[in-house]
Amino acid sequence: MARSISQSAIRNPVDLIFGVDSNVRVLRVLARHGGLLSAADISQRAALSKSSTRLGLLSLEESGVIVAEGAGYSRLYRLNAAHYLADQIRGLFAAEDRRFAAIVGAVKDSAGNKAPLVKSLWIYGSVARGEDRLGSDLDVAVVADAGDLATVVETIRDDLEAHSGRLGFAASVVGLDMSDVERLTREGDPWWANAVEDAIVLAGRRPEELAASAGGDADG
Repeated sequence: MARSISQSAIRNPVDLIFGVDSNVRVLRVLARHGGLLSAADISQRAALSKSSTRLGLLSLEESGVIVAEGAGYSRLYRLNAAHYLADQIRGLFAAEDRRFAAIVGAVKDSAGNKAPLVKSLWIYGSVARGEDRLGSDLDVAVVADAGDLATVVETIRDDLEAHSGRLGFAASVVGLDMSDVERLTREGDPWWANAVEDAIVLAGRRPEELAASAGGDADG
């Protein structure tokens, strides 16, 4: 396969600034923080290795989009507020944050007028863990009484479908009633255990609290 032809650094500086994953992650951390951070702090916040962080810092400092203060182990980094793209870079990551907040808000409100029937509504899986990849679904779980469950799940699915195109996500909605919760807990089901561990609860009670009450009802 033919190699890509290099582009002008003057005409296309974004190639250099966002050219590799480490650059993007380092920039995201510094843009969100807004102040000075050490390389170790950046590495931890960006979930990057020390070597990848170092390469990102070197590249971004060379391009002028970040600046450093101090020397040696006391060296600290921040976004260069005077850089000609600083406002746009901050705006880009702010838009990224707003989009995810809008997705979470859409899930939280997705039951609409059926919300009083929801015992628990949460996000789980790779998105909840921050490990999703391109094409990953947004996994959503909802618990309602058996007689209400089908209507609640249909309402949530229809509502999220209406938001999916604008916000760029696909939701996979799983509905459970209290007998499902009791059975999955009793059997030690691996899917249920992971769904509970990952849970970002948006409405109602936490799933493990429901499981405890379901077990108590079953014992009674």
